[in-house]
Amino acid sequence: MNPISQDTSTPDSSQEIEKIVGALSKITSRSPEEIKPQLEKFLSQLSQTPDIPENHFFETATDEEWISAFFSWSESHKDKNLPVLSEEAMSRESMYPDRW
Repeated sequence: MNPISQDTSTPDSSQEIEKIVGALSKITSRSPEEIKPQLEKFLSQLSQTPDIPENHFFETATDEEWISAFFSWSESHKDKNLPVLSEEAMSRESMYPDRW
């Protein structure tokens, strides 16, 4: 079990939290009283499972929707002046030099 997801009321985890609070206090020059509530809030957020929508795009999209999304993504990069690979760099021989 991940130590972060353990109940913070156990003696072992309380000692670990105190060590972390002490280390963060040294690193940030903040008092343990300032750090501990923030750390407990952060640990609480980490232990919660993220909400994933049931009908996410990757689960429901048709082939046409995937194609459209890919072309939209591709088009969104046109104005970024990204370098284009040369024909040689894109050749099968350059990708798999040990096979040719």
